[in-house]
Amino acid sequence: MDGQEAQNKGDHATAFAQYKIACFDGNIGVTCNNLGAMAYRGTHVAKDLPLARRAYEKGCAANVASSCDVYGKMLKNGEGGPEDIAASLGPLTKACDGGRESACYNLGYLYYAGKGVAADLGKGRGLFGKACEGGNVDGCYALGLMSQNGQGGAVDLTGAAKAFQTSCEQGKADGCLNYGNALYGGEGVNTGILARTGDGGAVDMAMARKYFGYACKLGNQDGCNEAKAIPQQ
Repeated sequence: MDGQEAQNKGDHATAFAQYKIACFDGNIGVTCNNLGAMAYRGTHVAKDLPLARRAYEKGCAANVASSCDVYGKMLKNGEGGPEDIAASLGPLTKACDGGRESACYNLGYLYYAGKGVAADLGKGRGLFGKACEGGNVDGCYALGLMSQNGQGGAVDLTGAAKAFQTSCEQGKADGCLNYGNALYGGEGVNTGILARTGDGGAVDMAMARKYFGYACKLGNQDGCNEAKAIPQQ
């Protein structure tokens, strides 16, 4: 019985043992990824971060994007072994290129902060944008901040408002607060007006109150305060 068959039948001990053999003796990338996931999460087996790191490393070498994603993150954060931010760049780049939005976010942060690589705000902003396009909530929020402040490119209030809205709708309290502020101030909310005049969009108090309320429900006290300050219409 191979590892996947055993796992499908609920025989996790056999699956784990078979994944180990297939990964380290057979160099089968997908089994390395499965082994890494079980060891990293402690799913039905004892959690073993050093083993997970080794497994994900082999999975990444076999061009499994999800393995590169987690391996890069483990190198970046020092999980299962020493921190090695410079070494994390390769796996994270491979994972991001393979469509892993979380890797794009982590890579964007490294370029933004200049950790393990020379700071490059333009590249960081582009990577946050790629992460956001893939649905990464933190990527959207970071993109919103950089677009709002003109970091790594021109000020883009419309793009900032859109990114904050996306992060809010995926549960990011600070994204709700920032989008509420954009609505309250009319900053970049109406694309047509911004394109015509460059002055932002129409103020929308009702929507601002709604998004401040979302921030409040997600635990952001500033959102609560701002929502209360806007009268009901």
